[in-house]
Amino acid sequence: MSASTLSRLALVVLTTWALSMVLPSFYRIVRPLASFGLAVDNNGVVVDVVGPFDQAPERSPAAAAGLVPGDRLDLRQMTCWAPRRRACAALVTLLGGSGGVQETLPGREVDLAIRPADGKATRFVHLRAEPAPLDLPGRLVLLADTVVSILSTLAAAWLVWCRPAWMTWGFFLYFSWFNPGQTYAYYALLQSQPVLLLIAQCLDGLATGAALGGLLVFALHFPESEPDPRWRRWLLLVPWLAAVMAALQLMAGANLFGAETEGIAAAAYIYSYGLNAIALALLLARRRTLHPRNEQRMRWVIAGCAIGLPSFIFAEISETTGLLQNLWGRAPSQTALGLLYLVQGVLAYFVWTAVRRQRVISVAVPLRHGTVTTALTLAFAVPIVFVHERIVEIGDALHLPGWLWPLVVAPVALIALQRLHEVAVDLADHAFNHAYHQARRGLDHAGRAMLGAEDFVTIDRLLVEAPVRHLRLTSAAVFRDGDGALHRTMPVIGWAEAPLRVLRPDLDAAVIECLTRRKPVRLPPQQWRRDGAPLGEQTPCLAVPIFGWAGQAIGLTLFGPHETGSDITPDECDMVQALAIQAGHGYDRVEKETLRRELRELRAHLTDHTHAPPPHSQC
Repeated sequence: MSASTLSRLALVVLTTWALSMVLPSFYRIVRPLASFGLAVDNNGVVVDVVGPFDQAPERSPAAAAGLVPGDRLDLRQMTCWAPRRRACAALVTLLGGSGGVQETLPGREVDLAIRPADGKATRFVHLRAEPAPLDLPGRLVLLADTVVSILSTLAAAWLVWCRPAWMTWGFFLYFSWFNPGQTYAYYALLQSQPVLLLIAQCLDGLATGAALGGLLVFALHFPESEPDPRWRRWLLLVPWLAAVMAALQLMAGANLFGAETEGIAAAAYIYSYGLNAIALALLLARRRTLHPRNEQRMRWVIAGCAIGLPSFIFAEISETTGLLQNLWGRAPSQTALGLLYLVQGVLAYFVWTAVRRQRVISVAVPLRHGTVTTALTLAFAVPIVFVHERIVEIGDALHLPGWLWPLVVAPVALIALQRLHEVAVDLADHAFNHAYHQARRGLDHAGRAMLGAEDFVTIDRLLVEAPVRHLRLTSAAVFRDGDGALHRTMPVIGWAEAPLRVLRPDLDAAVIECLTRRKPVRLPPQQWRRDGAPLGEQTPCLAVPIFGWAGQAIGLTLFGPHETGSDITPDECDMVQALAIQAGHGYDRVEKETLRRELRELRAHLTDHTHAPPPHSQC
């Protein structure tokens, strides 16, 4: 069996394992799991006796049994040295797996040896899990986490399948483990088999080390398949750093055998945070040594890591340790943790985009749009709730018919709020996208000038110079139809040394496709490489068609990327397409005026010949 076949087989196995941990969450969305309401830290200390029953504490089995924060599991009596004993089954239910307030299958019962916080003798407590259904927001967040986790894991696997390299393997190992998916249901299914859960916990420790090692490998390789020569020596440290992480995770699980490991668990998370910080520092250090195009791709990865890594680590610490419970007296809800995990999906999308595409747009564009949209949505969510409550109060006070509010007042209020939201989005867009709107005004002015141009050369010049000046592009050239072929016109920018003068259908099909599709076509570096075209930063990345009033093809324009190396954004693509449409109308106008002028001159010439006296002849 070849190395490639073994690699793909390992990819399939690891992907299946990663998906099998999150797929059971769909069951939890439909059918609720149960809970004892009990959360203990890695030392066995009780930190919460309410858990998912905080709205109705009397329903918590732990609270009903008289347990209070500060009580301890007697880890000397409850161990897993004999995995098939009931004590081990109870212990793995509370300490095994994802930590925090453990959830289990409905009807599960455990017997616990408790050392009271007041110093009294150890007592035995019998608990029976009660259903703990999620509310609607919790189910929606869980659904989003599960779907994003599945899609992101498959995307990471797709990168390895299509582009097998250390870089893609490193990211896959990281994200197949550190993804937004929640594993409560997965561990709940394993709790009935303590031996399997112990094996799973050992594999978890090894997978954690491999995942963080994979992140470091990715940071040392991206955006190439080979490691950066200046940082090659760091690769020798990666296996050791990963091994220490795996060892800490395995030692943190020693509480199943009587050890108190809260300190080790905290050290493991601090160490993992340090490895994440090292990965981010490597990306930042390597960014400035890259080609401008690859530097833009690196910016996407850095932005994804800066957003996803801290939120994920905070969620992990909150879920699997009692640190926040001990510091603040209360841990975040599962819905809040689910939202934090969901942010990790940003990392997957940004990395997937940066690896898949050889040229990307500026990362500031999606960050700006996402931030504005999220902020405005949150800003209007609270007023909507307040207005709804006020409407109900006014309706009760005035004793108006019940049908008036849902049929008249509520729709009017929603329409007003929607309009207010649109105005706010427009104002925020103008405030945060000033450069975009300034460029748009400049291109609009150039478009109007094209419509009033007196010759083809003026339109060619505006079509080349305006986008380069206002969008800060590296190159631009117009190829206009003449004698059945697309000939390059003058002036050009970034094409001074390029000998390519005519586009040929057999060699330039990727470019001429924009005329067939009648819309702009992006030109990835690996898709169109033509001898005689500009190289490096001036290489064209967008072909924009030019059509006249009657729909006939006049030509096309080739634009290079931004001076920073980033790709042309979809909004900018729309702007240059609109400019090309106005150029087509300008070409038509100039051609018609030229034909009219020639016709007038021809008529005048014929008139002069008609009224001229016949030539004098002599016999």
